[in-house]
Amino acid sequence: MENYEQLSAQELKAHLENLSAEKEALARALEARREEEKRTLANEIRQMISERGYDLEEITLLVLGRKRRRAAANEANASYARYADPDNPSNTYIRGRLPNWLVEKMSANGYDPTSAEHRAEFKEQHLVRVAA
Repeated sequence: MENYEQLSAQELKAHLENLSAEKEALARALEARREEEKRTLANEIRQMISERGYDLEEITLLVLGRKRRRAAANEANASYARYADPDNPSNTYIRGRLPNWLVEKMSANGYDPTSAEHRAEFKEQHLVRVAA
């Protein structure tokens, strides 16, 4: 270990810059190694799945079950009408609990969000029906 007390401010600054550059190089090398190890692991897993006679997609669905459920939920909602706020198209509503933006917009226009009749009328007159 060096005796830093003997170094000038300029030498300390140069040493610190070298250490910073070395740290950045090490961080890049670490990231590259981790990516390489992930690819190797993925290839090993693919090979194991193939050797056992299974389809990669089939096993992936089992491992990532959440995506499967989400896809099923999206398929279930595909049959329901989707409505968008014409003032802000990122505000959408499919079915179920009314989002806050819709409750506020209905109330501001004199509609009762708890009334099915009012909800239907509001959707017809104030929202835009969009493709699912």
